[in-house]
Amino acid sequence: MPEAAQPTPDSAGVTRTPTGEIATSPSPTPTPETIVRPEPTPTKSEATAEPEKSDGKETREPGKSLINEKSTEEGAPTEYTEFKVPEGFELDKAVAGEASALFKKSNLSQTQAQEFVDFYVKHAQESSQAPFKAWQDTQDQWRNDINSDSEIGGSKLNGVKASLGKLYDSLGDTALTDAFREAMDFTGAGNNPAVIKLLYRVAQRLNEGGPVRGGGPSPDGQIRPGAGAPSAAQAIYPNLPSISDRR
Repeated sequence: MPEAAQPTPDSAGVTRTPTGEIATSPSPTPTPETIVRPEPTPTKSEATAEPEKSDGKETREPGKSLINEKSTEEGAPTEYTEFKVPEGFELDKAVAGEASALFKKSNLSQTQAQEFVDFYVKHAQESSQAPFKAWQDTQDQWRNDINSDSEIGGSKLNGVKASLGKLYDSLGDTALTDAFREAMDFTGAGNNPAVIKLLYRVAQRLNEGGPVRGGGPSPDGQIRPGAGAPSAAQAIYPNLPSISDRR
């Protein structure tokens, strides 16, 4: 098949077909439009969120060379510094030495080791104070029982104390009674209602009685020996002359 005649330009520079018509060039294929959209504005939570950790790669510190950058991994130090404990609490040196060996074996940092020490101190203090608290609660309960006791409590308590003081003095052994008093304070037995009540009853039996007030001389003691006892009339009317003469 013969090739189609190609349009040729004339002397005026116009391209014409073989039949003399002005040739028109085909419309160019339109280039697809590219739409450029702005980046979405991050929300508040996205803007403040911490960046995700990289896959094992350390973030470079500005102005620091690699050799001077601080390591993010902190293990056990060569030697632990003295652990901090609350005022008044003393950490046993032998225990601290054994604990440091365990901390080092577990590759704990100074901060991590201190957390374990704080845990130990907290529970050690609670355990040491528990017996004293129980003892003090018992003492308070005993004192309340004494104050409400009908025999030795309330307004009678001062008299009970005075009787016990006389009992101690009657023994004539100051060293013994002083040691006994000290033991009562040290053990707390001096607040026990049964102990106080027993000692008080002993004191009531052993202490000397108080003075007895007399009612004056007996009238019978004023009669002369041999005069005999007065008659009923003389007893009723002691000032009659006949009675006075007998005296």
